[in-house]
Amino acid sequence: MPYILVRGNLASYGHRQPWRVLVSGLKASDIEQLKRFASGGYSDDSTIVYLTHPCVILSALEVLGYKVVASSSTSVKQDYNEYMWTLRAEFAEPEPLMTSKPCIK
Repeated sequence: MPYILVRGNLASYGHRQPWRVLVSGLKASDIEQLKRFASGGYSDDSTIVYLTHPCVILSALEVLGYKVVASSSTSVKQDYNEYMWTLRAEFAEPEPLMTSKPCIK
């Protein structure tokens, strides 16, 4: 899946867990790369919650090859300045299958 969604707050929720960033649509290899960041709370087959500032996660995703293609405020919790970013990664084209020498008639 070349697109992922990131939703997070720019203002602090509180002192115990100041930030919460939800990332949906990551590939298994990308999830493995992001394991160094604290995660917690809700997660399912397609969404993981990271407990760090959105800029940290967005920067890490850029290193993994993702680029922001759109962003907006979510208006779900305006008091917390929640935003959503859509990111896209370019994937290499698969190599063509090598076949044996063509038959000449």
